[in-house]
Amino acid sequence: MSRVLLIDPDRGTLAALRAALGQAGFGDVSAVTSGSVALTMLERNRPDLIVSRVGVPDIDGYELCSIVRKDPSMTGVLLLLLASPGDEAPAAMVEEKPDQTLAGDLPLTSIVSEVASLLRARAPVPATRREPTSPAAPTEVTYGLRGSLGVMDLPDITQAIALGGKTGQLLVTLPSGRGAIVFDRGRVVHAEFFGLIGETAFAALLVAARGDAHGSFVFNPLENEAADGVKTIHRDLKQLLLSAAAGIDEGRADAAVAPLS
Repeated sequence: MSRVLLIDPDRGTLAALRAALGQAGFGDVSAVTSGSVALTMLERNRPDLIVSRVGVPDIDGYELCSIVRKDPSMTGVLLLLLASPGDEAPAAMVEEKPDQTLAGDLPLTSIVSEVASLLRARAPVPATRREPTSPAAPTEVTYGLRGSLGVMDLPDITQAIALGGKTGQLLVTLPSGRGAIVFDRGRVVHAEFFGLIGETAFAALLVAARGDAHGSFVFNPLENEAADGVKTIHRDLKQLLLSAAAGIDEGRADAAVAPLS
């Protein structure tokens, strides 16, 4: 089981993220509000992944990243930094970069998805499968379905997941921001996008992704069923897609994506 350490000075945010990770199947999650306390914990209990808010008063996220990267005993520890508006990165970070930085006021599902992606990418490949592969060989099967919206549009992606009866989260990255759609055994049960939730978020995300060749997507399967998580959508996918298409045809698309302007 992967070990995750969370660092955030806001106790409420910290508790919410810890609970969300627990619901996603991450059972070994520690949480602290101080960078100095985190360093003390690192000496006793080395995590697989550190998720730190950049704006930690005593030791900010970038300082922590620098300390961890320079410590040989911390080799292999992943770092995910959460940057809020106004957080400034150091002028130079060459060898001391985090593995990923997420910026903005993101939904918890997006952070959980990134945690899952980083840890899955870190998982060792069996020695019998380490042979070099041709450029055409698939190299990202551990993530499930992923790719560019320029190749496969969002309605087709959601239908493919639904037909497969999959449980997990579809994370969509657009130039305007990130959105998330949660599936429970092929049914869409929740969506988040730009502060919207439920069917409104689902429709707004479809509108924003329509014709966007620069967007990307990744579906992160969940080992645990999503049935016990939040449910904000109760109609089936066909009805959702028809409703979104009707909204676009009737000119309601602008209202759905108003937060983007």
